[in-house]
Amino acid sequence: MSVPSDQATARHSSFLIGGTWTAAEGPDVVTVSCSTTGEALGAFPDATEADIDHAVAAARRALADPSGWSIWSPDERALAMERLAAAVERRGEAMAQLIAREVGTPIEVARGSSAQYAARLLRFYAGVARGLDGESSRPALAGHTLVRREPVGVVALIVPWNYPVSLACFKLAPALASGSTAVLKPSPETGLSSYLLAEAVDEAGLPPGVVNIVPAGREVGAYLVAHPGVDKVSFTGSTDAGRSVAQQCGSLLRPVTLELGGKSAAVVLDDVALDVFADALLGSSFPNNGQTCTASTRILAPRSIFADVCNAVTEKARSYRLGDPRDTTTDIGPLVSARQRDRVEGYIRVGRDEGGRVTAGGGRPDGLDPGLFVEPTVFIDVDPGMTIVAEEIFGPVVVLLPYDGGDDDAVQLANDSTYGLAGTVWSADTGRAIDVARRIDTGIVGINGWDLDIGSPFGGRRQSGLGHELGPEGIDGYLRYKTLFVA
Repeated sequence: MSVPSDQATARHSSFLIGGTWTAAEGPDVVTVSCSTTGEALGAFPDATEADIDHAVAAARRALADPSGWSIWSPDERALAMERLAAAVERRGEAMAQLIAREVGTPIEVARGSSAQYAARLLRFYAGVARGLDGESSRPALAGHTLVRREPVGVVALIVPWNYPVSLACFKLAPALASGSTAVLKPSPETGLSSYLLAEAVDEAGLPPGVVNIVPAGREVGAYLVAHPGVDKVSFTGSTDAGRSVAQQCGSLLRPVTLELGGKSAAVVLDDVALDVFADALLGSSFPNNGQTCTASTRILAPRSIFADVCNAVTEKARSYRLGDPRDTTTDIGPLVSARQRDRVEGYIRVGRDEGGRVTAGGGRPDGLDPGLFVEPTVFIDVDPGMTIVAEEIFGPVVVLLPYDGGDDDAVQLANDSTYGLAGTVWSADTGRAIDVARRIDTGIVGINGWDLDIGSPFGGRRQSGLGHELGPEGIDGYLRYKTLFVA
């Protein structure tokens, strides 16, 4: 079944609910504009609470089906997930091109982080599903127990706009592997690309209602979080929004996984290979135009080489090519929306007002209107108490801070943050860098670079979130346990 839409203008009129393209309940539409040109890319219905009710009801019916998804064998679920992975891959280039226009993601980044990554996630968790022991026997003091692993139930999956397809599959893949059913709520900024994922789900032939996809805004998302038909929530987004989700789930005693913001540190040690660090800066500190929660946006360097590090970072930031994200020579594309650009420019103004000095960028580039561009911006003469040092900006802005003394001082400065998501350590001595990384209080640290490893847990501490995704551990949040004592 194909999406009932005008493919030339991407004007959608329905949502994938219960295995069918279901007409939206409300008359309003959301129009998505290209972040580079401002032209309209298409539109989709503005979801209502009634649409969420339909989606949750469909997921509950699929969960309760006595011959349905939740009681399929792990191998049957794995085969269906592999079909979905192949269907996603077939839409890879279309997804990358659309995300480049919706989000501003440079095309090569969009290709690697969208369908390719999503398909890898689905295949990885298909393998996890095959190895899942649904019931095991354990000896007890008298008799024995049977320990059952069961799907948690209907899960609400709420994903942001910065990596819309891959972050959806961060959650969808382990949920499917567990036997749970899902209501996926993509962000309205990337609602159009969510229809390509919905097409893939439709093509893969999963049972009706196992995956329901309803792009919607914050108010409708909040309704989904509190919906009585939902058994678990998994949310990726800002810390402020995550705090509201956590409060609601706490009041309902509903399990929740939160992947939130970050203000990660790049710890540069005094023996750093400066050319290696500078060459990796685009991917470590400015990925996806800075619209990445794991970006190392606090660069910490020893005072003895601080001037050299500042010069290297400034020169590299000035060298980046800004332009159409669909051009493979573009390093930095536009931001996702005018609201996001206003937010980033507001932080730059605050940084200057608080005494920070800009050595690169700090404004809008010439000749790229009406694109939503902000120049890669580098601040020095800052201290840990400044707003731009403490808060997540989510744009192409980095700050450089010196530290005195040795590695202990670097670790102390790196840990001086309310966040605890990620970070990097840069040194010619890998053993020394690993020792420093072990003492940095974050969920993830890269040594002389960083890449997202599907096979390892991903999660933050403090204001960066609760729980973990990825790795074999990522399925734990979608399982519940039952113990049967046998006398």
